Amino acid sequence: MVADVYFCPHCQQSDTVIRFGFNRCGTQKLKCRACRKTFTPLPKTRSLSLEKEQMILATLAERVSLRAIARTFKVSRNTVTALLEKK
Repeated sequence: MVADVYFCPHCQQSDTVIRFGFNRCGTQKLKCRACRKTFTPLPKTRSLSLEKEQMILATLAERVSLRAIARTFKVSRNTVTALLEKK
């Protein structure tokens, strides 16, 4: 088993860093016991992919309701509305 060594971005210590759950995107959160700061070493973006945006816009062009689109693509209605206003 390979152990990953992470350094705290605040105090640069590695021996005091422990795992501390997951964030909204599903990536690992870490906590430094020395300075008590939490951080994500490899954060992911929560933005929509270009393919998903195009599929939502195509579905909007077919006059499907905003609620149905949000439910189908598992996004917020606000996201669908923002895409509609953007285009």
